[in-house]
Amino acid sequence: MFLSEYAPIEYLRSQDQPGVLSIIIDRTGPGYRSIGAMMAFSHSGDKIGSLSSGCIEDDLWLVAKESLQTNMPVVTHYGSESKIIDLKLPCGGDMKILSLPNPNREILENILLSLKKRKEIGLSISLSSGKIVLSGPVQCGLEKEIFKCNLVPELKLIVMGTGIEVEAFCSLSLAANIKLELLTPDLTLIEHKFSSVEKLHHLKSLSEIPNLSIDGWTAIVLFFHDHDWEPPLLHSVLNSNAFYIGAQGSKSAHRQLVNNLIDMGCSEKELSQLRSQIGLIPSARDPKTLAISVLADVIKYSNFNR
Repeated sequence: MFLSEYAPIEYLRSQDQPGVLSIIIDRTGPGYRSIGAMMAFSHSGDKIGSLSSGCIEDDLWLVAKESLQTNMPVVTHYGSESKIIDLKLPCGGDMKILSLPNPNREILENILLSLKKRKEIGLSISLSSGKIVLSGPVQCGLEKEIFKCNLVPELKLIVMGTGIEVEAFCSLSLAANIKLELLTPDLTLIEHKFSSVEKLHHLKSLSEIPNLSIDGWTAIVLFFHDHDWEPPLLHSVLNSNAFYIGAQGSKSAHRQLVNNLIDMGCSEKELSQLRSQIGLIPSARDPKTLAISVLADVIKYSNFNR
């Protein structure tokens, strides 16, 4: 299973011994990870996450040990402009990494609590003292001796539907460690296939649609062959903050769906939230291909949304 991008914070928060949080604070040119990406080192050298394709992690551990010994932050420069001439980045880029020893555990706890509540949080970190200040969203970047970035909730999927397409899509999403909520009239999916999913809703009738918690980091995908379920379910979510809403079906099925939603009173603004098609691969014919196609499409738009 893939790690959460915030696994380094969770790891350091859970450790009894001091550790080091390493963060990319500046980057130019091509690179493996984005500014703000993190990894963690324990006091004994165990590591969680990565900041490259494996070319600098061993050196970062040496830097981490230095920062633990001095209890002071260390900024390391890697790449074409770096003074470390025997350690180049194969991608040709350039980046600076802050190694932060023994970050305040209460601060780490507050970061995780905010993310659990699906709230964006701003970080300001002093390169000289290592002090972390939490706030609302900030203008990201490195300015003088302060690095600022925003941490946002991870992608959440709300999946509605029945059949093998739902099974394939949910299985793929869970394997990728993506937060998942499932709504289905199929008790087999609930009781036998996905009983471990955090939130499950049995759809008993068109008139009993649960209230859902939807934010700007949520995608909603429908997989129904019985299209009667789609209009009332979509009507309940089209005025939400979801960044992606779409339903499986042909072009003619989509036109009929839009007409049904208009008859139900959906506004033009609400209808504009509904994607005309889902997936990167047009007319995918088998469940596995469809699942990969749709999940890739969702992730593509989630990255635009960050």
